[in-house]
Amino acid sequence: MSQPQAKQHASLEIDPILLDAVITGAKEGLKMAGVNPAPVGASRFFSTSRPISVMVGLVGRTNGTCAVSLTEKAMLHVASKLMGEPCSQMNAESIDAIGEIGNMIAGRVKELLVGTEFEMQNISVPSVIIGQSYGVHYARGMHTISVDFELEEMPITDLRERFFTVSLSLLRRVAS
Repeated sequence: MSQPQAKQHASLEIDPILLDAVITGAKEGLKMAGVNPAPVGASRFFSTSRPISVMVGLVGRTNGTCAVSLTEKAMLHVASKLMGEPCSQMNAESIDAIGEIGNMIAGRVKELLVGTEFEMQNISVPSVIIGQSYGVHYARGMHTISVDFELEEMPITDLRERFFTVSLSLLRRVAS
């Protein structure tokens, strides 16, 4: 009796440089706030299913955005860690804190991409978007990766709230 042949599947074709930059950038950026998220999945597509997003523009020879998308409970958890005091509601301070978290992650991603074909020179001021009824559309030729992370230190009763996504969308620079 012959063994069944293994099916060959198309790979996800996730750029390993971008995957490493997003995972390392998020982990090291959040380390400054005392948060150690576990990466739990990756995709080539930008995801905005959570109601709060921080968008940071990336500009230079490579242009694009870094986005962090999370739930309100996850945002308050991370903001509390950064500020060193409990945040129980969304307000100016917690919104500023999550903007700074987005800035820390994007800044670390920027540093990690120095010397690669995705290198950029500057990041923008973060914008915090509240509400999940929006879409983000990019021009053709963008290289996108989204990595889902879990905030394991949040209570298990908040299981659906414990996840957030860091997405990176970049237009690869043209060789000069």
